[in-house]
Amino acid sequence: MKKKIGIILSFVIVLIILGYGIIVYVDYHKVVNGELPVFANYSDNGIYKGLGYIVEVRYYQDTDMIEEMHMNWFGKTIGGIVQCIEVQNENQDNVIIENGNIQNENKIDEFIDNANHRKAATLQINTILNEKTDMTQVEFIPGEYYDEENEQNMAVPSANATTEEYQAIYGYYKITVNGEETGRYDSLCWHMRRIVKDNIVQVIMEAYLIELTEKPVVCEYSLESSNYEKKFELTYVARKDMGVKKIAEKNQFDNLDFGVYTIAGDVLITIEGDMVYSLEDALNQGVITVQDILEQVKQDEKYGICEIGYYNDGGSTEYRYAEYTILKYNTLDGNKDMIIGMQGTIINQVNASGYIES
Repeated sequence: MKKKIGIILSFVIVLIILGYGIIVYVDYHKVVNGELPVFANYSDNGIYKGLGYIVEVRYYQDTDMIEEMHMNWFGKTIGGIVQCIEVQNENQDNVIIENGNIQNENKIDEFIDNANHRKAATLQINTILNEKTDMTQVEFIPGEYYDEENEQNMAVPSANATTEEYQAIYGYYKITVNGEETGRYDSLCWHMRRIVKDNIVQVIMEAYLIELTEKPVVCEYSLESSNYEKKFELTYVARKDMGVKKIAEKNQFDNLDFGVYTIAGDVLITIEGDMVYSLEDALNQGVITVQDILEQVKQDEKYGICEIGYYNDGGSTEYRYAEYTILKYNTLDGNKDMIIGMQGTIINQVNASGYIES
């Protein structure tokens, strides 16, 4: 009996020692990488107290940027950092992907927006995996084709123009990894965007005019660590008829000047994983708003969760998901209605259904 108790006590002691070791290691790893500890509690004057150790933190005056940090274990300094403010500012300007988790993701948005508007831009991505860092730089170099002040001055490539001439005229993306150039992509045929696969966000180069099986990946990171937020899930349930059903009148919700419809089906909304409403009930009860839906689809398009299609009728847009499509009219004659229907292109079915705008 005593032997059994001794074994149990030894096992418990080993678990306690292992647990304590893990706690100390995690906070040590945080400190030497310039991050605040997670298991130590803040005391005062920049002191974090843990079990048997303390972390001392000093910030640059009137900022939240760490200047110096040290970890003392039973009175002995075992790790720390000293950072100049220039390094801090540089890190704030870079995208950091550490073990799949991203920081400063907004820099990707800024770069894509500038490139789409043909402005010179540079994106620096530092990918850290198992303490090894790869540095990727993406540059967008505008071309000579666009002259906002005088269209007569727009450069046009010759019939037998080379790839380099196309790049110089239309602009191009240049990608280097650890100082070595890995690719150039002219902006006439290519653009940079996100897609999501198995909860992993990939930033890729995608071709406009040609369909490629392999799409060059600039970087990737976990969806969970990104700025993406899914507030609800839409489910489209097909009906037997192909008619259009009115869900909301113009100005009925959110003071929006358009109506909401479904075609050939009904829509369910799931919130917080298990709360299911019909679209009508969700809007009537104020569970979600029409604006919430529009904001969600725009975010989904940004992350490549749905595809987008435009029409030359004034600016109508389709957001095409795997199971359904959301059509947002914006025609020259003033139609701004929103219609949810089956997967694929639905604008022709809607126009042929006898639907009359609000």
